[in-house]
Amino acid sequence: MASLAYDWSLMGWGMRAVVIILAIALAIVLASPHVAVLKPIAEKLGLTTTKTQVIYVPVNHTVYVNQTVVKYINQTVPIYVNRTVYVPVPANGSAAFSSDLQALANLAGFCSGRIVVLPNDTAWFVVFWLVPKEYLETPYMVSLMSSTRTYILVHYNSTTHYAQYLLRGGEWGFVSMSISPWTATITGTAWVCYYTNVTINNQYYVMVCGDTPGIGPMNIHEISVVNGALFQGTMVPSPVLLYGTSTYIMPRLNTTYTGIVFFGITPGPVCNITLTYAPNPQAALWLPVTTNQTLLNYLRMAGVPVFGHYNPYDNTMGYWVWNYPS
Repeated sequence: MASLAYDWSLMGWGMRAVVIILAIALAIVLASPHVAVLKPIAEKLGLTTTKTQVIYVPVNHTVYVNQTVVKYINQTVPIYVNRTVYVPVPANGSAAFSSDLQALANLAGFCSGRIVVLPNDTAWFVVFWLVPKEYLETPYMVSLMSSTRTYILVHYNSTTHYAQYLLRGGEWGFVSMSISPWTATITGTAWVCYYTNVTINNQYYVMVCGDTPGIGPMNIHEISVVNGALFQGTMVPSPVLLYGTSTYIMPRLNTTYTGIVFFGITPGPVCNITLTYAPNPQAALWLPVTTNQTLLNYLRMAGVPVFGHYNPYDNTMGYWVWNYPS
């Protein structure tokens, strides 16, 4: 034991992070046959098998929250959900790599969103996150939901008994995978999410995270654009983002990156993030958060039982970052 402590003291922070991550990965593998949320990993490793009965449920129906609400509901978009809600992770031509990302998405969910960079070296950040119910039982989420400072009731519908909540998360980091056209990293300081307790097929919640309180950019700091690339000073050192440099880089603007969001060393969702440079801030208000229509449909489905309707501007950056239009 003394030898282990001595070796640990000699390790750099980068190597310590690698050891910790490998330990977490080993724990996940060992636990996977016994924990429901980890079974996708166990199945891919041949540790267990599961037979799944697929049941298709049509969701393009009228939702009667009350008799005055029907006219606000878009009934023209057919959505078909089965027992395992489709979590869309793009393929990169490698079935093995794509399946690994899919396995992580099954555990931590999938998000899609946008970073908008402006000429004054500020950035707006919003993503829609499809969150497995079991992920709320992870230590990171439990810690957020156990405090009245970080888990806040925003709105309660006394008729339907559904509610909207605010989760005030902390630092996060994004690391692109080889599926992306370029290697990229970036960090933020406030993973703040709004979500309702309405589930999609009793399996997933839908969260909107990032600069969501409507008071402007509050996440991504110390950035600059140089020769078509986004550079960020090390505002939020993260164990998984330590590459022996003090700068994080997203090397190409107007590009969509696929990668993993980390909360400290805790892996979060697989995420598609589109990095957009917007020379006109007024026009940037109307940029869509995502082009993923499936996620947008789920967001609206989860909001109607709470508010009785959805806001037609809910897929615009201005609606979340600046509460415009309200």
